[in-house]
Amino acid sequence: MTKKALPNYDYDGAVLLRARKRKKISLALAAQMLTLSVPQIESIEKNLDYGFATPYFRQLAIKRYAKILGVKIHKVITSQEGFPLNSFHTKASQTSLNKRLPNNIIFIVLTFLAVLSSSIYYYLSTDGSEIMPLVVEEANIPLENINSSPMVVSSIAEIKEMADVDQQNKADISIVSAADSNTNFICTIETSPVNHFKTKSPEKPSSYFHLVAIADQSICASDKQGNLKTYQLKSGDKLTHRGSPPFKIQLSPTASRLYFQGWVVYLGANDKFIQLDSTPIEPTN
Repeated sequence: MTKKALPNYDYDGAVLLRARKRKKISLALAAQMLTLSVPQIESIEKNLDYGFATPYFRQLAIKRYAKILGVKIHKVITSQEGFPLNSFHTKASQTSLNKRLPNNIIFIVLTFLAVLSSSIYYYLSTDGSEIMPLVVEEANIPLENINSSPMVVSSIAEIKEMADVDQQNKADISIVSAADSNTNFICTIETSPVNHFKTKSPEKPSSYFHLVAIADQSICASDKQGNLKTYQLKSGDKLTHRGSPPFKIQLSPTASRLYFQGWVVYLGANDKFIQLDSTPIEPTN
């Protein structure tokens, strides 16, 4: 059986014929696998002139047939006009690289969009002072409704009592720098998005806040001047932190009772990073 010369390339169909017989694949099965007819398979294997409209379609079928039979294409297509024998491999490698390039570009674009979305979310979270939730909805909620009200008003006497005992308990509270704090607590308040809280009807100055620890915890707080402190509190500890508002605080909301400007700050379960914004006290007539 002789090799058949076609425009642009020469091929040896006998290589495919021998490979098919070694794998014990019938002509009909080979035709079914390639979605071709039996005469077309015979035309490829016997280097016949009929079966394909153009040499280009014949070459595509030869490549698919070789791939299915596990035959290296350079053993079938022995030469190609204007190219050395190994040009097929070089071209195939380049084609594979070209296919990968769009995927790499898509990955880069998606990464950029993800970073951009995170930046926009952070900006909106930290710059949305005009939609700050109020610490309380009503300025004067009767004390007898404390248990039924979702926003709890503190007792003014209780806050005064806290201020009085603050100096007594200060020695029991461990104040450490951010670098020396509990290894299980990492203070990220300076870089984390915060939830803003603001008192509607302040009754106390905004230069400090009170905190009662319901359970053991570590907190950190910074003020407008950038002064950062980390506290390790035990259950029952009472803390008064002083500085220049607004205060940024990282705490455990379920283990804290927080007071600011004479009111209890109502914390949700997810309010781990908060900012206390001051409200000027209106002068009384």
